[in-house]
Amino acid sequence: MTRVEAGRRGAGLRRARAALLVSLAGVGSVLGCASQPKKEAPVVRGLRFEGNHVVSDRQIAKRILTAKTGWWPLASKQYFDPVSWEADLGRIVRLYETRGYYQTRIAQATSTPKPPDGVVLDVVIDEGQPTRVGSVELLGLAGLPPADQAAALERLPLTIGAPFQESDWEAAKSGIVSRLRARGYAQASAEGETLVDVQTHLAAVTIIVHPGLRYRVSGIDVKTGPHARVPALFVWEQVRLAIPEGSTFSPAALEEAERRVFGMGLYGSVKVTTGTPDEANARIPIVVVVREAPFHTLRLGGGFTIDEIHNEVHLTSDWTNRDFLGGTRKLTLHAMAGWAFIPNLYAVATDEVALAPRSGPVFNLGAAFEQPRFLGRPSLRQQSGLEFEKTLQQTYDNLAARGSAGVVWQPYARLSIFPVYRLEFDHLNGSPINSAATAPLTLGCQTTSGTCNVWLSYLEQIVTWDKRDKPLEPRRGYYASLSVQEGGGPLQGNFDYLRVLPDLRGYLSFGEDQGLTFAARLRVGELWPTSGNPDSSAVVTRFYGGGSNGMRGFSERRLSPLLQAPVPNTLPSQGLTETVPIGGNGWFDASVEARYSITSTVRVATFLDWGQVTTGLFGFGDLPGVLWAAGLGLRYLTPIGPLRVDVARRLPLGTLPPLFIDNAGIIQPQSYAVDTSCFGLFGSQPATVVSDGSCVLQISIGEAF
Repeated sequence: MTRVEAGRRGAGLRRARAALLVSLAGVGSVLGCASQPKKEAPVVRGLRFEGNHVVSDRQIAKRILTAKTGWWPLASKQYFDPVSWEADLGRIVRLYETRGYYQTRIAQATSTPKPPDGVVLDVVIDEGQPTRVGSVELLGLAGLPPADQAAALERLPLTIGAPFQESDWEAAKSGIVSRLRARGYAQASAEGETLVDVQTHLAAVTIIVHPGLRYRVSGIDVKTGPHARVPALFVWEQVRLAIPEGSTFSPAALEEAERRVFGMGLYGSVKVTTGTPDEANARIPIVVVVREAPFHTLRLGGGFTIDEIHNEVHLTSDWTNRDFLGGTRKLTLHAMAGWAFIPNLYAVATDEVALAPRSGPVFNLGAAFEQPRFLGRPSLRQQSGLEFEKTLQQTYDNLAARGSAGVVWQPYARLSIFPVYRLEFDHLNGSPINSAATAPLTLGCQTTSGTCNVWLSYLEQIVTWDKRDKPLEPRRGYYASLSVQEGGGPLQGNFDYLRVLPDLRGYLSFGEDQGLTFAARLRVGELWPTSGNPDSSAVVTRFYGGGSNGMRGFSERRLSPLLQAPVPNTLPSQGLTETVPIGGNGWFDASVEARYSITSTVRVATFLDWGQVTTGLFGFGDLPGVLWAAGLGLRYLTPIGPLRVDVARRLPLGTLPPLFIDNAGIIQPQSYAVDTSCFGLFGSQPATVVSDGSCVLQISIGEAF
């Protein structure tokens, strides 16, 4: 029999031998650091494994020190160290033992010289027979209520007859403990042992549970640093929302309390733990340790946009005062200034008139004010904002001013409800148009001057439920939001409308270190003008698809009904026209994506996107016309989010966006030829007014969703 015990008591003779070998390897590693492999040592040119069916080559390579030199010219050379290699052979055996293969052995290990300076390492592995779970005995739960016993044993990973893996054994113990703690047993613990019969290949598993008492929360003690500016009461209020006095102890409540305190935006570190329990009364205190972050921060940076129809470069700065006028009020000032080029820098520099090149300054200036503890309630925050912005789009230039005031209600750290009033002014400057008939399409106004002023006054309600593990690069969880706007009517403004936009996302990850992630997203937008006429909607409230964060088979805003309009700054006699997106009142956008980690910083992805923007509302009858795109992507993980490169190709499915023309004052749809090439290759390039190719390159920072 081979004994596999919990904690620090070892793992039987075979496991002890492997541990000794690993320890010797550690000594060898230290010696190796003191005298690193000399340059005359052979370079590892090949590393091959045979006989491994249960464990892949990649999994073995991640567990050993010896590595193969990369094939690329600038790859760092990996030198062969016999001491490390001997220890690696022991690590391979130990890796198999964790999978239940306690009779694995290295059948053969050879090194073959590869002139002029290399060596090829070959390992033949005899995996042996797997050990299976023969019996499972659980002790220590008999004194608990039946409901607590049943909860503790939910989803137990040990199954009679299944292969025994040490990870499942550890997961079984930790799972029982975590489920008991979730039900108030704050000091629950578990230990056990496993006896492995090397003859029958069966494991007898015993788990001993020590549940302890079921505790209730007795108080909250907040510990701040010296000379703290934020009253401890503010922290106490947030923690009490997550952990009410007298409630049953729960680790999830501790995590909720930490998120709430971090969400205040005032602390660089937050730790919520338990104090010394009162066993006589089954009470346990909560201890909160916080350290304030700087109250004034200045951030400077820059960015760029690379799209086939929009290039932009800009500088940004943000200044934040987190104790403006005292009381932890927050004031943030934002400034962005840059230059935009349409369709791209090259077309502007060479003045390719046929591509309607233009460029100009863009900027965004804003101020945001936040009043915490609004009306004395720690779950309420009043937010106000003022913004001035200039943008440059294919359809129009926009000089805008916006103001807002609302209250955020956050009953839970991951749930926020934000009713807000917004007032917006847009000065739109678009292409000269042929008649008043096209004006509502391009600018939303009855004018032929090429300029238009739009006033929007509306209420908006935003509900967000964010259960993602990491917002910048999510791998588990889900996200749901809903935005509802009610414009005009008694609020005045130029447009009366209702706009609804739900957004659903989900993430699942599998494998070691969650290396494989499946992600999905669905958005469906609807815009109802009160008049019932789809052309009477404000162009700035319409939906536009495409771009790096949408349907990647189209460039930014190009998934949209289109209008053929004269090229700016040209004579009508020249007959030069361009197709500009005019947006629509219905929007469907969906994606599924698989992301896989090649290294700790490099991921690859494959995705399938669907999308459509309709002139009127989007309905079930529009689903057959949804457009498809498939693509591949590369991500390089950085502290500010993944640097992302995606290449997408549209598939010959669905209905292309409609193209409208002005025929003597009558707006009519017009058919057009499709460019099926991929960046000018592998397809037809017919003469067409709609020059969008079937392939699109997207470069951005942050995941698409």
